[in-house]
Amino acid sequence: MLEAAILTGLVSWFGGMLGSALNDDKESEKLQREMDYIDEMYKLNTEKAEQEFKEATRQANKNADEAEQQADLTDLGQDIAEVAAGNDVNAAIDNLYLSQASDTWDWNLQNMQIASQQGAGLAQLAASGIRAGSSLNDAVLMETATNSAQLQFSQDAKRRSDNNNLASVLNNIAGQKFNIMGNRIGADITRQNALDLRNSYAVGGYNYNLYENQKQQMQTQYNYQRNSLKEEKKQHEGWNKWLNAFTGGLTAGSKGFATGYNVAETVYEGMKYRTKIGE
Repeated sequence: MLEAAILTGLVSWFGGMLGSALNDDKESEKLQREMDYIDEMYKLNTEKAEQEFKEATRQANKNADEAEQQADLTDLGQDIAEVAAGNDVNAAIDNLYLSQASDTWDWNLQNMQIASQQGAGLAQLAASGIRAGSSLNDAVLMETATNSAQLQFSQDAKRRSDNNNLASVLNNIAGQKFNIMGNRIGADITRQNALDLRNSYAVGGYNYNLYENQKQQMQTQYNYQRNSLKEEKKQHEGWNKWLNAFTGGLTAGSKGFATGYNVAETVYEGMKYRTKIGE
């Protein structure tokens, strides 16, 4: 009975050791596959992150180039606008000067005509023997006064019109100056935004730091997962493997011994019972 229990225990011990070793080998292979998987995924993810950052940098520089070109074009347009505005003002003032010079000649000529008409009218009256103070004489004077008043009104109206035109020209140039200044400021802002965008992808920039942080997170996560798998894999290799096998063998052997002993005792008791019946 004891011999059978020992034999069963030894067989169970050997089987337990072999089973434990095989299980450790399988577990080690499984863990190695997981390590290989995270190695490959880490490689692919880092390559993907690098390519995405390169593409984002390329696109950012392209956008910055386009923005700077647009700003340069805006400045060129403002240069042209400034020249055009200056030419418009000069032309308007020149036209105003020519108009006023022409008006002066016209007004002098009209004054001369009024005076000539008055002199001719008075001469005719004198030749006809009409005395000063008569109604005809008053009529000539009244006509002269009316013509002079009309001329004066024309002069006043023209001067007011010239002043209004000059004010309009000055207001227009002020508005153009405001627009030109606003467009130049907008171009400068566009250039600064383009520069900020470039710098954000340069070393130390905002987007560059985000990329570096992303890589660091990936590296930290990868190291943690791989080291965990590596430590777990060690538990199924080398001396740990044989220690596990020995421990597993002892457990299986003790169970086998107990089982063998119980079986042998049962068989033995059964044989005793049959012997008694036979007797």
